[in-house]
Amino acid sequence: MEKQNMRWFWVLLFLSLGGDDGSKDKGEDKLKNEMVRISVELGRPVEILLRNSPLKFSKDCLTAVDMCWYEITRSGKNQSLINVSISQPQGITLIEKAVGLNVVVDGAETNNIEKLVVTLRGLPDNSAHEANRKIVYELISNLKSAGWTKYYFPSDPRIVSAELNKFNWSDSVFGAMPLSHPLFDVNYEMSLSEWLAVDGFYNWYIYSGDYVAHVKVQRRNAVADPTQAGVYLIKLEVMSFDKFWRADFEEALRPNWKKLFPARLQQLLNKRFSTEARVKAAGVSIDENYQSPKFEKVN
Repeated sequence: MEKQNMRWFWVLLFLSLGGDDGSKDKGEDKLKNEMVRISVELGRPVEILLRNSPLKFSKDCLTAVDMCWYEITRSGKNQSLINVSISQPQGITLIEKAVGLNVVVDGAETNNIEKLVVTLRGLPDNSAHEANRKIVYELISNLKSAGWTKYYFPSDPRIVSAELNKFNWSDSVFGAMPLSHPLFDVNYEMSLSEWLAVDGFYNWYIYSGDYVAHVKVQRRNAVADPTQAGVYLIKLEVMSFDKFWRADFEEALRPNWKKLFPARLQQLLNKRFSTEARVKAAGVSIDENYQSPKFEKVN
């Protein structure tokens, strides 16, 4: 336990200090005015990505905890944007016009790519809310076209957005704030008034095969005209269900998390079923056709 606590002490210390920005790729000058495509193979060794990437990743490692941070940032003036091609057995997803790509590898678990974060190019500061809303829903539409589908966390009631008008969800969804909130249904597009009523943080979850994607958006309203414009940060986080669920357990339990997972999953599903009983009693329908990821099938 002391070793594990010390390991995360070094992780937190490293993050608080920040890392070196890394050296620049010698070939970047000639790429400044081009769109650069980087192919990421999920579940494959990170060395493959580093070897084949046309741009060089900065690399910061903390030997004490066997963790490495790999990053490309293209926010400088005249720098080319990135098209990130994400491949897995179910197919390829192309994320266009990105300004950042980040991969963290925890060598104590695996050297394969289990998680990546793509930062999309946003509109200029204080652009119209409507234009930013459109960009976010285009990203979600692209993910759906690539085969990604709606994800419900196992403890969450399976309530689709069409049922929102049947109950008061402003404070909670039948006593809880679910990870898979029906307002953030990837099959539903909020109106601008609904969009602006959100507190500034938006979260959609969607999955494909053994991976879950999290569309994360942060909004800060413009000081001069908060109802019309703002500053947005748009990110896509893709993570293996392996990593997603491993992180759900306390660190001391993680070495044996797969043995503990079936009981944990059943516990969460029981919570869902209990909530859904109240949902149905209130006259709200449940998405009975939802197909959970293979990873979460109860044997």
